[in-house]
Amino acid sequence: MRNNELLRAAISGSEIPKNWLYCFNSQCQQRERCVRYISGTVPPNDRTWGQAVFPASSDNHTCPHFKLLRLICTAWGFDKLFDEVKVKDAPKIRKLMKDMLGGNGSYYRFMHGERRLTPEQQASVKRLFSQFGYNDADFDFFREEIDFT
Repeated sequence: MRNNELLRAAISGSEIPKNWLYCFNSQCQQRERCVRYISGTVPPNDRTWGQAVFPASSDNHTCPHFKLLRLICTAWGFDKLFDEVKVKDAPKIRKLMKDMLGGNGSYYRFMHGERRLTPEQQASVKRLFSQFGYNDADFDFFREEIDFT
């Protein structure tokens, strides 16, 4: 029971996206492992409405909206990434990163920590730097948090 309380406290203190899909199906057999259901038990106080999974979407064994609860190490900040990059390579890499991350605005949100990179996104960025011969590239900041992506 103590683990459930800690988990609920962690979720309620997390930054749940505005468009998050909550689940309130207490009959689902996957509910204890599903971040959609667990987050539905502690919705943010400032939200009075939102999107929800309908109970009919689950047959108790499979649900198209099931999202495994997982803790991930997110990253942001690009100063260290570009520390050792040659001046001639920087504009090319920056453009490819912007394309990869969804455009100019998204790039700057990731750079300033308004959004954080998932482990998969981090790996993609590091692969990009490796293609240019920079194998020791790393991000400025890291934080463990619940995966709401």
